[in-house]
Amino acid sequence: MRDPLLDELADLFRSDAPPPVFAPRPTGLEPMEPVQEPVRGPSRQLVFHAGAGRLYLQIDSSHLTGVLDDRGVSVEVRTPGSALALRPDAEGWFRAGVEPGPVCVTVPELGLTTGWFVA
Repeated sequence: MRDPLLDELADLFRSDAPPPVFAPRPTGLEPMEPVQEPVRGPSRQLVFHAGAGRLYLQIDSSHLTGVLDDRGVSVEVRTPGSALALRPDAEGWFRAGVEPGPVCVTVPELGLTTGWFVA
């Protein structure tokens, strides 16, 4: 008699889909909560909040554009293998090139992170 659990596990390993990649969250930072807001247009838009502040992100092919309510603080765009520190402009806007895959945005000066999402 075959064990159904072993059959189910064997089916998972036969899948053509790559296994999910879980990169560790940057430590020492408070996770920002995602906000469900209506989105229109071909690009992906994500919104995160912490307290009264919000972080708006837009992903178009290989570019990540964001605006942070708290002006004058730096942000880091992270991938599992790198971290890019950026200083937003006077209105809070920043832009970075990103490769497809896991990305998170941190605001070290405020102790915040978006957590990982896929670009």
